[in-house]
Amino acid sequence: MDIHRLFLSKWKITLLLSITGVVAYFIPSLDNISLIGLLVFVLAGIISSDGALIINYYIDRDIDILMERTNKRASVDDSITPSKVLLVGSVVSTIGVLIGLYFGPWTAFHLAWGVLFYVFGYSMYLKRKSILNTIIGGLASPAPVWAGYAARYEELGLKGDFLGVPLEGWLLGGLVFIWTPSHTWALSTKNVDDYTRAKIPMVPVRYGVEKTGQMTFYWGLSVIIYGIAISWWITNSIIVAVIISLVSLYLFYGLWIFKTRASRVTGNRCFRIHNDWLLITFLVILIAKWIT
Repeated sequence: MDIHRLFLSKWKITLLLSITGVVAYFIPSLDNISLIGLLVFVLAGIISSDGALIINYYIDRDIDILMERTNKRASVDDSITPSKVLLVGSVVSTIGVLIGLYFGPWTAFHLAWGVLFYVFGYSMYLKRKSILNTIIGGLASPAPVWAGYAARYEELGLKGDFLGVPLEGWLLGGLVFIWTPSHTWALSTKNVDDYTRAKIPMVPVRYGVEKTGQMTFYWGLSVIIYGIAISWWITNSIIVAVIISLVSLYLFYGLWIFKTRASRVTGNRCFRIHNDWLLITFLVILIAKWIT
């Protein structure tokens, strides 16, 4: 049985979001970091995320088979029965959430939020029904950040401002939330033919590639502004804000070429730059907290 193939389809985005969670875990305090605690958190995040994705494969079987980029998944090529896909996804995601209880209830809560909203909010409804799918659906994306803060706060015996997370954590998670739409619009441009065949209401399907380039550009500017502001607010360092501003010139370049030369190629380039920018921004914030 090719169960291992279920865990490999979206490893890049799983890795990126896991890194944002790890950074969030480190930010509250770098003192007395437990290697076991860190490994448990990473394991909980990756397992719960993988479980949610596998459940998504079960839900999307009918549309995955229509799309070139997904029609080779184990969930649609008859190598694994649908019931087993659902069972594996449900068990794996549940195990991930339960591992989060190592830290406390709030860590498990945020891991569960990421799984449940991705499955029920995005996969089962928004993805197929609304042009707002990647905006509202992006509420699942910050879950690793919120879980990271909650885990560290529960380890340190601290009380968060809301649901076990301090205001700083909610705002940093907001960066992932606001980053998600333009990142996804650029990616969906690369795969617009697939989404058109599957009748998924992604922005390039509804409005075309050129309009998507414009929307991505203006939304991306808000991502840049928010990223600079939150990096300064968290680190209280104008130097960090300047560094993020310089890094954001790279993202601006990706947004600009997609806007002025809208195509699948420039959309894919913009998508990759989005990933690089988010990773660099989180690492710069972490380094700044480490050296101050």
